[in-house]
This record gives sequence, structure tokens and C-alpha cells, in this order.
Amino acid sequence: MDRLDQLVAAVRKIAAERPDIKYNHSNCFYDDLKCTDGSVGCLLGQGLAAIGWILYDEGYRHEISISDLLVQAGYREADTRIRWCSRVQTRQDICSAWGKCIEYADEEIKI
Repeated sequence: MDRLDQLVAAVRKIAAERPDIKYNHSNCFYDDLKCTDGSVGCLLGQGLAAIGWILYDEGYRHEISISDLLVQAGYREADTRIRWCSRVQTRQDICSAWGKCIEYADEEIKI
């Protein structure tokens, strides 16, 4: 299982544990794997933190998409796991509950 598989598994686990969470904060960035705005943080950010995968430098905020971040980490943009993560993030960003984010992504992208 590579790190991207680990990320997908972590995101699924976190969403299953807290399916009703709706993330709607726009000022969160991660410092020492914790969201600086005091919120629970975004689902993908929580997944990255759960597996200890730090993909960004000190200047990172949220100006970059999860797909761009994963491509910069060496994965191919066409990888269905990246598309799945991007779909989860997109759904979260329109205030879907985490459980629904996973459902939508699973319906649209088979990984």
C-alpha cells in the first residue's frame, strides 16, 4: 500500500467516524499537523495529518488544490485516486457532510 492508498484509507476512516461534520472554514492551514484556525480542519488535511504525510512547505496555505499537491508529490494527475481525493475535497468545499463527500466520490469515481 503506497502513501496515496494510505491517504484514501485514512480519509474514509475519518469520514466514517464523523460523517456529519461539515467543514466551512476558509482560514485553515496546517502547522505541526494541526489546523491553525482551531477547527477540526478539512477532511483531506485530516487524512494527510493522520498518516503523517506533510506535503507542503512552511508557506503553504490552501491556494493549491489537493490534486496539484499530490501531482507535485510525484503522482500522475490521471491517477483515479487523485481524482477521487479531488472529488471529496470539492464536495467538502460546498459544505457537504463528510460522509456524503465519500458517497459522492465513490459514485463518481471507482478506485
